Amino acid sequence: MPLIALLAEQYVQWRFGFAAGLGLALLAVGIKADNPTCTGVGGLLLVAPAVTAG
Repeated sequence: MPLIALLAEQYVQWRFGFAAGLGLALLAVGIKADNPTCTGVGGLLLVAPAVTAG
C-alpha cells in the first residue's frame, strides 16, 4: 500500500507540480490523523493546480 501511495504522489507532482504533491501528502496525513484543518488545506492545495492547469 505505501508503494501505491508513493506512486500516486509522484504522478501528481509530475502532472501538477510541487503544490499538488504537498496537498496530496497533507490530505493523506489529515485523513489518517482525523484532522479536518490539515485535510482541508491539503484538499485546497490539491485542487488549485488542477483547476488552473486547464
